Amino acid sequence: WELLQAPAHAGVRKLVRELNRLYAGRTALHALDCEPEGFEWLVADDATQSIFCWLRRDRDGNEVIVLANFTPQPRPGYRVGLPEGAGACWRVALDTDAGEFGGSGAFAARDTIDVETVAAHGRTRSLRVDVPPLATLFLVPA
Repeated sequence: WELLQAPAHAGVRKLVRELNRLYAGRTALHALDCEPEGFEWLVADDATQSIFCWLRRDRDGNEVIVLANFTPQPRPGYRVGLPEGAGACWRVALDTDAGEFGGSGAFAARDTIDVETVAAHGRTRSLRVDVPPLATLFLVPA
């Protein structure tokens, strides 16, 4: 248990606490786990940059975007195509690369990320996100 006092271990403990808090507080992350309408791939084929991104939603239309970078390379200005019904403005609710969790803190989360009418991933609307290395971002409507 004394290892919990080490900065790296304390960061992981904080991250797990925040992940649990986010999961419990956002029904879109769990309400339709076994239903196809609760999940939609946004990026499933970007092997070049090793990015995966998906949208989770609940029965009430609440949404969460999960964006994961599986490489040690940051991806500044990464563009993600969004479905027509997705919200117009998003914010980062959790960045697993944040300094408080022992991450690099490579990118400071912006207050809001506006959806633009720029095509990406076969969709007409998209948002641009600075994706940290080896990290997952959870975005929620702003």
